[in-house]
Amino acid sequence: MQTRAVGRFGWAVGLFLLASTVGSSTGAQTPQATKATKPEWVYAHDLRVRKGGQKDFNKDTQKIGVEFFRDATAGALLAISQSGQLAVLPLDKLGAEKKATWKFAHDLRVRKSDEEVFTPATTKYGVEVFQDSASGKLLYVDETAGISLANTPAHVGADGEPKWHHALVLKVRGSGEAEFGSRSRKFGIEVFKDSNTGGLVYVSETGSLAIAPAPATAPAPDQVKPPKALYGLDLRVRKSGEADFSDKTKTVGVEVFRDENTGGLLYISQSGAIAAVPTPATIQSGKGVTWKHAMELKARSGGEADFAKANTFGIEVFQDNNTGYLVYVDDAGGIAVLVRK
Repeated sequence: MQTRAVGRFGWAVGLFLLASTVGSSTGAQTPQATKATKPEWVYAHDLRVRKGGQKDFNKDTQKIGVEFFRDATAGALLAISQSGQLAVLPLDKLGAEKKATWKFAHDLRVRKSDEEVFTPATTKYGVEVFQDSASGKLLYVDETAGISLANTPAHVGADGEPKWHHALVLKVRGSGEAEFGSRSRKFGIEVFKDSNTGGLVYVSETGSLAIAPAPATAPAPDQVKPPKALYGLDLRVRKSGEADFSDKTKTVGVEVFRDENTGGLLYISQSGAIAAVPTPATIQSGKGVTWKHAMELKARSGGEADFAKANTFGIEVFQDNNTGYLVYVDDAGGIAVLVRK
């Protein structure tokens, strides 16, 4: 039986928070945490992203806005899209040029959890891939504003077709749901090998994206292994403008699985947002999380020049004590996981 660890603070820490004021960007302090530094906006991109099946760019092609912030507290570069999807990586020195250069694109078909086979009606997501010159990473963006950052290989192709690798169905418990049951939501996840990079692209039925290394060999279609549920977390996430945690604070359910076909870990939130990370040398269970810091970030929609109409997202940062990784989660259910060096 997989039980859920509740990502709430102990009594003493709770009293400390109630006596503190949580700034919009600085985050509250706990006895275990140092004072957070306000995230610094560093650059942004307006990216044209075609819908699945759309062959050419045209005047009606939508633009997706992606903002980049420096989270000095965690030593990270954090990207957030206009819909609140997140991507994070350890912060290295940024290049002076802040451009996004289009590299290639994919159409990725994604079945819903109850959709056994691909059909003409299967959802098809358009995904564009750009070279982010400031970070040196590849930035994947799809038509739902799902985003992911990936290391750039020595050679990046331009015409390779994605190859279906395997598929998963992941269950996610809602807040307070101790065991998987009738209220648990299921999400279909397709995994493709990107022939232009050699890596794997995970895409959920909601359009969330995650990138991971590919194993030496792909599983045979009839030998795909089901994911292994490791543990779940209830993470309390304040909305923008919500200064303190209270009994009305939103709780986001997160599950952690091991993809037995690759050996890597998958984090998935109750909104279907996903993050793929390597499996650490040691994984514990039942250790819960430690709250680290918080922030509010604004993300402009594509084509918006200023922040006046930008969406504002509340983001909490927790240390997953089972893996040691930092988990970023926002009030839209977006999730990103930082593997620190």
